[in-house]
Amino acid sequence: MVKWILFIGAVFLLSGCLGRLNPNIFPTKPTYKTITCGKNFDMCTEKASYHCGFRGYKIKHQTKTDKGYTIEVECNR
Repeated sequence: MVKWILFIGAVFLLSGCLGRLNPNIFPTKPTYKTITCGKNFDMCTEKASYHCGFRGYKIKHQTKTDKGYTIEVECNR
């Protein structure tokens, strides 16, 4: 039982330290990206999923102009 408590404590300690040491792997704040694409909105969503990775994203703002779409996304942490 004591081994499990020490193991869980070590995991929490290391996860906190790794988050401070390497914010690219363990980000502390969400990142915002502005993505421009043509007249195909699906291309914007594909680019957003590429930039944000497997964690996903939320569309914060969408603008449509004559040249195409521009979206601002918040990448999940």
